[in-house]
Amino acid sequence: MRFWISLVAIAGGGALGGCASAPPAGANDLRELGALTNCYADGIDAIGAGKADAGADRWRQCFSEDVKFSLSFGSAFSMTCPGDKCPFPPSMNGLARRVALAKGTFERAGYVATSHHITSVAVEQPAADSAVVKGHLQAWHLRKDGTAVIGLGTWQVQASKGANGWRIVDETLESPLRVVVPKAE
Repeated sequence: MRFWISLVAIAGGGALGGCASAPPAGANDLRELGALTNCYADGIDAIGAGKADAGADRWRQCFSEDVKFSLSFGSAFSMTCPGDKCPFPPSMNGLARRVALAKGTFERAGYVATSHHITSVAVEQPAADSAVVKGHLQAWHLRKDGTAVIGLGTWQVQASKGANGWRIVDETLESPLRVVVPKAE
């Protein structure tokens, strides 16, 4: 009897030790899904610095070519592409539209640098190949005259996993609050 108890304790301890050292199921997916926030910020900040090609290259690593997006800036402006209010031709793919929108918006506003941050990130993965990533958005936009515009809101994306890994297929950005900070003297 003592032999069986010792054998069970050794076998059970070995099995539990093996489980404890193995990563939990989905750990790589969760890490890759969380990294979509960094990819978004890197790409939009490259565009905000006047490097649209570099921003587009970065976004190709996290957005699908046919990404759909809805952006809302309170009562001032909202748009969904594709959709009735989308100003871009149907011949443009979703990623090209998203890059063109960011570039045009930043140029019209006179921004020379931006710094986007997504915090309090949550990931929901209802299936092995689909997920939702959401977080709070803080975006700093610096104008040529030294004025800073701070935008606060939320960022949520639908992501799908394919042959090239996780890609954003639908983006919703809502930024109802804008604060203008005058140039420091």
